[in-house]
Amino acid sequence: MDASGRGCAACARITQQMDKAARECDRSAEADARVKLRLHVREVHGQELPWPW
Repeated sequence: MDASGRGCAACARITQQMDKAARECDRSAEADARVKLRLHVREVHGQELPWPW
């Protein structure tokens, strides 16, 4: 499991949100999506994303 969302629809959706926010320079939304992704990966996949990612 990684931040690319391979194999998980929720990871892919959150990663898309994060990428969109980054393209739009919406740092608040980007940070929110990063937090959501980290929590999702931790809770659902039982893994930690390495820093930085």
